[in-house]
Amino acid sequence: DLDIKKGDEVTAFFKSSNVLISTDTNIALSARNKFDGKVSAITKDVINSELVVDIGNGDSVVSVITTNSIKTLDLKEEMQVCAIIKSSDIMIGK
Repeated sequence: DLDIKKGDEVTAFFKSSNVLISTDTNIALSARNKFDGKVSAITKDVINSELVVDIGNGDSVVSVITTNSIKTLDLKEEMQVCAIIKSSDIMIGK
């Protein structure tokens, strides 16, 4: 029991491989955790790549997606994207 009360500060934890990326920032989804931001860094590897999304206020979300997806979505630094995380993939800590 974390004894979380309204107004308490908490931290959300999730795996970067559970963060989906969309170039459509107006996409309608069942997932409630959507963060609009700008791609601040892309680190490509052979199979997977790391994408860092600046969501403002000094916060970033990191997504690990396939390098093929980076190419297919034509993702580039400074591009507006939406980072999407299903609530069942998030753990809360206090």
